[in-house]
Amino acid sequence: MTKKLQKNIFILTFPIFIELLFFILMGSVDTIMISGYEKANLFAIGSVAAVGNASTVINLFGVLINIVSAGISVVVSQYLGAKNEDGAKKAILTGILMQFIIGMLIATTLLTFGNLLFRLIETPIEIQSLSYDYLFYTAISLLFVAISNAISSALRSYGHTHEVMITVIIANVFNIVFNFIFIYGYLGAPEMGVAGAAVSTLLMRFLTMLVTFVFLNKLIGLSILNIRYDRSSMQKILKVGIPSALENMTYNLMQFVILSFVNKLGTEMITARTYVNTVLSYIYLFSGAFAAGNAIITGYYIGEEDYEGAYRNTLRTTVITILVVTFATLVVNLLLPFIAGLLTDNEAIIKTMRQIFLFVILLEIGRSLNLVIIQSLRAAGDTTFPLVMAIISMLGIGITASYLLSNTLHMGLLGIYLGITCDEFFRGLTMLIRWFKKVWMNKSLVKES
Repeated sequence: MTKKLQKNIFILTFPIFIELLFFILMGSVDTIMISGYEKANLFAIGSVAAVGNASTVINLFGVLINIVSAGISVVVSQYLGAKNEDGAKKAILTGILMQFIIGMLIATTLLTFGNLLFRLIETPIEIQSLSYDYLFYTAISLLFVAISNAISSALRSYGHTHEVMITVIIANVFNIVFNFIFIYGYLGAPEMGVAGAAVSTLLMRFLTMLVTFVFLNKLIGLSILNIRYDRSSMQKILKVGIPSALENMTYNLMQFVILSFVNKLGTEMITARTYVNTVLSYIYLFSGAFAAGNAIITGYYIGEEDYEGAYRNTLRTTVITILVVTFATLVVNLLLPFIAGLLTDNEAIIKTMRQIFLFVILLEIGRSLNLVIIQSLRAAGDTTFPLVMAIISMLGIGITASYLLSNTLHMGLLGIYLGITCDEFFRGLTMLIRWFKKVWMNKSLVKES
């Protein structure tokens, strides 16, 4: 029996928010523990910068996981809104099979070409080995992430957001325990430093995948052993997923190029970027949670052919998100001296972080518009326009502005973040105009089913 979705953005968003919070905490714990290990061991200097470089390379390909996850979320939500649960289940089983194949391809590519990619972005020679150590185990774990994400997307679309939240919380506990064991070498394990953090991630992601198997069976009535392929479901998933993933790949390509600018600023600024992104991730989780919750609601509205309901709900969610994100940004600025002090005692890094966060409010408002409205457009079946604008804005504005401000105008890392802000704001405004024009109506993926 399908669980009836409550179209209340706060009820749906809260568990997603907690889920994202603990997911981000996982990355922060890794950064803090690796930072502490680096401070305590002279031979580990550059560990944080190495993880920052490795993460950028991993994300460049890891985003392909979103091809199927994004597609499952939209297609299943629309099917359930149209009261076609059989179609929803076919999409889920097909999506899991697709994710397995994609996960294998990504892991193989990263393991084969990781060192080449580090050289392409001019990773400092002294941290290349550490970067690959982290990449090696994390790349393997992407297979488990791919499968888990497919199942989690299905669970959310069914309204089972609390169960996904619980899974992530449990994963955090295991991640901390595994970090202590493998980074520092407790309980008889070897002291592995950066590589230990990656091993911890691999084990945690494997256990998370096993938990999602149980929820898939208990809550939706599907078994991982009954995986099957359905051509129609695959086509619908790819119609949403490919533009979504290409858009995310464009973003990561922009970050990949921009990282080459950062690398020229030296290890100190690479580390500063890692810390800035760590703090920014906590502001992002507000807009990310509202966007994810609103996309599920929009998918149901579209399945029910209630386009005006989808239109009004998304505009309301956008306003709420901007207000919440603005407040969160102000709080972070007030607490920044304390936060930066927890991460590092390097005065140059702390000074750079303070400069950047004075302008973060503009970055996050633009990001809020992008996340909420773009995911709503996808949930409505309007997938091509966001991709076209992503390519134009990220590659044309984001990279260009970042280079000019950081290099030509000598604004360093601050200039890079201002360049990214130009991209986010431009795209955000174009997405808002697109939503106002209502050209996304009547693009339902399951209307004919």
